[in-house]
Amino acid sequence: MVNVRVTADESGYPYDLEATVEPDGTGKLVVTKLTAEQVDGGPPIQRGELAKISVEPFVRFVAAETVMRAEGNRLGLPGPPEDFWDRIAENGLTDDDLPALARAYRWVRLQEGKPTALLAEEFNVSPATVRRWVSRAVEAGFLTQAERTK
Repeated sequence: MVNVRVTADESGYPYDLEATVEPDGTGKLVVTKLTAEQVDGGPPIQRGELAKISVEPFVRFVAAETVMRAEGNRLGLPGPPEDFWDRIAENGLTDDDLPALARAYRWVRLQEGKPTALLAEEFNVSPATVRRWVSRAVEAGFLTQAERTK
């Protein structure tokens, strides 16, 4: 669980905000609590302004600051291994790459929200090819079908 606090000056919203961001158990970060506070001299909290608040910046901030334990007890980002991108671009995807593909898919989804399109662009393949790869990762148990849908 991570609490992220942002002032009205930093966020561009008329309120100071605090969000609690937690993993949901599927490899995705979600906001479980959001608090808005009126700033001195600012407007009272109103429904219309609350509706404009996006939780994505909170999730992206926490994702960007997240580290995980990797093989050999190393710390690293929760995305795929560093050589993954070059290896796939040069040799294509193998069954051994499916766990890393699942990590990449989750990581991109956390950050960008459109993993299929971004992975297709990164690997210079069609989105249909990425969808086939992701289907293989689901069939192999490295991703769930629920993780593929928003």
